[in-house]
Amino acid sequence: MQEHKYTMASECFHRGQIDRAIDLLRELLAEEPNSADCHGLLAGCLLEKKRLYAAEYELAIALNLEPQNALFYVLQARINLLRNKTKSALESCDEALQLEPEYLDAHLLKSDVYLVFNKYDEAKACIDIAANLQPGSVTVAHYYGEYFFAKGDIKTAEKYAVDSLSIDPQDEAANILMGKIKLRQGNLKEAEYHATFVIIQNPDSNSALRLFCDIKMRRNIILGGWWRFNAWMASLSNVQSSVVLISGYLVFMLAAQIFEDFEYLTVSSLISFAWIGLVIYSWVGIPMYYKRLRKELERFSFNPEF
Repeated sequence: MQEHKYTMASECFHRGQIDRAIDLLRELLAEEPNSADCHGLLAGCLLEKKRLYAAEYELAIALNLEPQNALFYVLQARINLLRNKTKSALESCDEALQLEPEYLDAHLLKSDVYLVFNKYDEAKACIDIAANLQPGSVTVAHYYGEYFFAKGDIKTAEKYAVDSLSIDPQDEAANILMGKIKLRQGNLKEAEYHATFVIIQNPDSNSALRLFCDIKMRRNIILGGWWRFNAWMASLSNVQSSVVLISGYLVFMLAAQIFEDFEYLTVSSLISFAWIGLVIYSWVGIPMYYKRLRKELERFSFNPEF
């Protein structure tokens, strides 16, 4: 009975039914408090709910009971990544790979960490290893798509998104990726289709809800321009984005100075104020975006008609 209940909890977890999985695991742990597998799976569930402290607590118990379980180190790496402890996240991935050198999730998670550093070659190398371990995998195809999306190569990213969906049309990550690509391309109708499709399958999907809200932000008159600029800047490296910002400042200041030298003082002042207004708009856009995002998430998630 206990093994059957654990299997049910695991299936609920992989289907995105996190609350149901948590309830089952609590029942199991009430009967078997020293089950490392239950504590580890509960840590994974809590991580999905973004309850990091609770996830860390459960994971610590799991590692204490079974320190040679590679899955637990992958969970530890995910927690470290969410806490912006990227170096520790890499170390946890390496610990998992020392235990299981062919652990697919550990290689793919390492690629995520490297993308945080914009280390594209290292990230792709990790995905290549995963591709050799599991050729034809929808997950690997999705990771290639995310990799090229992060690099700003939308055309190649779309190719891998199509490949992912051809393998499994209902795959959540593949639909989210395609939705993001369509949104970047300005095809809001297609983007909304993929976001809605995932939400229907899994109403608790944070990625789908965020994509759905991004689509609404893109349609917003005030935030739409900010969103497009921010999305474009996000596709650049740190050096490239710095060059863009510095170049923008120099162009505005040079233009203002030229008009001032030719005694077009009003035009010069307008250009200077335009730059200040653009800076303020970019600053204000961030809190406005997250305020609208939280508002849309709350309204969409708890809509009784949905």
